[in-house]
Amino acid sequence: MKYRKMGSLDWEVSALGFGCMRLPARKVNRLRADEESSIKIIRHGIDLGINYIDTAWYYHLGDSEKILGEALKDGYREKVHLVTKLPIHFVRRKEDFQQYLNKQLKRLQTGYVDGYIFHSINKGSFNKIKNLGLIGEMEKAKSKGLIRHTGFSFHDTFPVFKEIIDYYNWDIAQIQYNYVDTMFQATTKGLEYAHSKGIAVVVMEPLKGGRLVKPPAEAIEIMRAANNKRSPVEWAFQFLWNRPEVAVVLSGMGSRQMVDQNCDIANRSGINSLNEEDEMTISKHITLLTTFIGLPH
Repeated sequence: MKYRKMGSLDWEVSALGFGCMRLPARKVNRLRADEESSIKIIRHGIDLGINYIDTAWYYHLGDSEKILGEALKDGYREKVHLVTKLPIHFVRRKEDFQQYLNKQLKRLQTGYVDGYIFHSINKGSFNKIKNLGLIGEMEKAKSKGLIRHTGFSFHDTFPVFKEIIDYYNWDIAQIQYNYVDTMFQATTKGLEYAHSKGIAVVVMEPLKGGRLVKPPAEAIEIMRAANNKRSPVEWAFQFLWNRPEVAVVLSGMGSRQMVDQNCDIANRSGINSLNEEDEMTISKHITLLTTFIGLPH
């Protein structure tokens, strides 16, 4: 596994992070996660060098945090940076902050989380954070040793992103970013701005919810014409890992095969590792998807 700098934190973080939103599903209720198979692939990913694990209150209707609590037993907790999120949309009072955090620590069977971030922040929820004094509550929890580092995940526009970045001394910013979303939500400008502030940028949706896994035939032909032969998944991942501003790329992995494939791709990653022809291939691919195929960006 390749490791990268986590913003201004003293972490050496795996290039690939395990996002626990798409764990193996139960056979009857597909919204819930299967505990046995999920534990196996999480531990397998850690054994392959993944040391950044991301979850949230909502994922798999609460199963994700509970399963992680089991998966991180037997010494696995000490091998990872564990991050979960406050379900800000459920919060109504200042006191809710500590109540949710306590429940999450119990689910995760841990005394602390390495990162605790406000989940899916936009203009409205950021105003709620300010009005309820929730940053103060986060600082209290941090002083008690329940939280090591603070941050937020984001879904809004660049001006809102910049406002949030400038408001507080964050450690982590999690954004949606991939090669067709460079002008969407936080944008490349936001990625660079957060990095300039020493904030670790965590990338979610690197494959745009799976839409970049199986691109149209025209896009496949562009990839095949390149001297460096890569799968659509690898092109998407390497685009991100090529950038020095990206600390870790999250992938929601639901099978052992997916973990193996993504870890193998991560092992070939590196900052500024794409050459001029590689970047031209990606540029052609972006133009095709956004202009001719009509994929929104």
